[in-house]
Formats: sequence, C-alpha cells, structure tokens
Amino acid sequence: MAMPPIYNSAMATCEGFINSCQLYMTAKPQEFPTLQIKITWVLGFMQTRMAQLFRDHFLFQTQYKQSMEPDQIKLLYQDIYKAFGDPNKQATAIQEITTIRQGSKSAEEHMQLFKQSYMRSGYGETAGIHEFKRSLNSPLLDKCMAIPELPVTLEKWYKLVIQLDCQWRQAVAEKKVFAAQGSSSTSGQTSTMQCAGQQQQTQGNNL
Repeated sequence: MAMPPIYNSAMATCEGFINSCQLYMTAKPQEFPTLQIKITWVLGFMQTRMAQLFRDHFLFQTQYKQSMEPDQIKLLYQDIYKAFGDPNKQATAIQEITTIRQGSKSAEEHMQLFKQSYMRSGYGETAGIHEFKRSLNSPLLDKCMAIPELPVTLEKWYKLVIQLDCQWRQAVAEKKVFAAQGSSSTSGQTSTMQCAGQQQQTQGNNL
C-alpha cells in the first residue's frame, strides 16, 4: 500500500489526498490505535504552503473526542476539505465534462477521466451521452456513428468506443509490422541482386 503524497494545499488534489489517507489507514489499522496517532500521521503529510500553515496552527480539538461520529478522524478530513477542497464540486465537474477532449489518449484512458467528471456533474444519461460523443476524436466518433444501431446507455457507449479504438490500434500495429517485413524483404532482394552482380563481374574479370 503506497503512502499518501505530500499535500501542498492545492484544491485539485485535496480530495485525492484525503482518500489516500483513508485507504492507508483502512489497510493498516494496527498502525493507528488512537485518534491522536491518526491525526499526527495525517498532518505529517501537510508540509508545504498553506497546508503547512494549517498543520502548524492546528490545535487538537477536544470536540473530536466528544463527537458521536464513530470514526472521529473523519472530522479532521472534513476540516481539511473545508480549508482546501473545492467548494462547488458539481460546478467544477460540469466545467470539466463540457471541455474535456480525448486528444492523444486511448479510449480507455479518456473514458476513465470522463466518467469521473460525469459522476460528479449531476448530468442525466442523455446529456452525458451527448457530452461523451462531443469529447471524442473525430475519426473515432465517425466510426461510432457508422454503427447501424447506436447505444442508448452511457455504459454501452463506453464499451463501443473502447472496442472500436482497440480495433483501430490493432490495425495500425499490424500495418507497421507488415511495412517492416516488406522493407526487410525488399532490402534482402536488393542485397541478393547486388551480390549476384558482383559475382558476374568477378567471373568476367577472370576470363
């Protein structure tokens, strides 16, 4: 289990940092027998910029212990998120989903990024399909639109796009192999002809 990254107070990585801490503690509960140890451990990763300031000015709150929250370390996570997290995750996700583009990424990579934004956006499935289609590269979208019966769910769109992208990438790889083999064969033929010519010239000189 990887340790959480050093947190530098960036809003974009706040949620990821908290999730990393939670996953690590869940995987190794024996290392965190008390609330104080948990808090000290989490704050230990807040070493730069405003995150360091948060750590240096953090006062252990007795209300954490007095809280009815069964997992009291969550109270620290909430305070960290209030200080550094995105105050409007939905608006950010909507901005992401309407501007994301596939670019040079594979369909699998693009789908994972799109899916994360879609799940936070609050968009319905019809709007999600529209934005997903818009985000695809033109050649891939053209291949999708050539299918007689287009998918009606986002999950089926994901599967179709990944399938077509894999087929295209496999075809490109095969063309490269064939081209390399053809080049090697042509080179071999040229070499053979040169050798034959040299042999004929040698025989002529010996006569």
